[in-house]
Amino acid sequence: MNIAASKTGEWALKGYFAALVVFLYVPLVVLVVFSFDNSTIQTLPYSGFTTKWFHAAFSNTDLTSAVQRSAWIGALCACGATLLGLISALGLTAKRMRLRGLVTALVLLPLVVPYVVLAVGMLILLNSLGLHQALWAVLLGHVAIAVPYSLLIIMPRLQTLDENILDAARDLGAGPVHAFRRVTLPLIVPALFSSALIAFTISFDEFAIASFLVPAGQETFPLFVYSGARTPGLEPEVIAIGALVVVASLVVVTAAELLRVRAERRLTRS
Repeated sequence: MNIAASKTGEWALKGYFAALVVFLYVPLVVLVVFSFDNSTIQTLPYSGFTTKWFHAAFSNTDLTSAVQRSAWIGALCACGATLLGLISALGLTAKRMRLRGLVTALVLLPLVVPYVVLAVGMLILLNSLGLHQALWAVLLGHVAIAVPYSLLIIMPRLQTLDENILDAARDLGAGPVHAFRRVTLPLIVPALFSSALIAFTISFDEFAIASFLVPAGQETFPLFVYSGARTPGLEPEVIAIGALVVVASLVVVTAAELLRVRAERRLTRS
């Protein structure tokens, strides 16, 4: 008897899913609710509704600069990681490739290496080369840890493509580049969108690498949040901007999922 398919297993799975949703989303709801609290101390009972913390957050140039800095690094990381992930996936799905397993393990190695260890190694490398902490080093670190996720998203999509379609394109006179641009690329667009979204999220939220490689006075958003959490006067502003990040993330994820589903349906119809 399959326990998971039984009535008890069904209720257990539903309970687990409900507990997981509560664990993941209740803190986000609390964050959004207290971003409108009039008090500087986020405790119950509610002190009153206000939007002044949002005005204060946008007036704080250090905070807004940190958000913009993280957004730019995240966008560049999304582009770089997706491009490298696509190149790696094309190579690893090729029919003839030596040491496929070894190359795959090397590309996926950042998944098992602690970010703190990677950050310390990059910092030592910069110092040995006579370089200093810089945002471009943070970007390289974020790309390094995001490429494995991009590979794991793009490669399965490439493996599911029908090779007969590519063979037909070549038989009709299309070269490798033209066949990739007109056949392969449109079929993997949903995977590329997902890869870019995951890479952006990883970069925007990353703390360990940034804490070692960010130069003084150029904090990213996670570093600013960490320092703001230890400064009572900044806590309401950090909570307000955090609430906006949560809402923006939900909007972006929803829009990306709708675009992915739409692209999948278009590909299925064609």
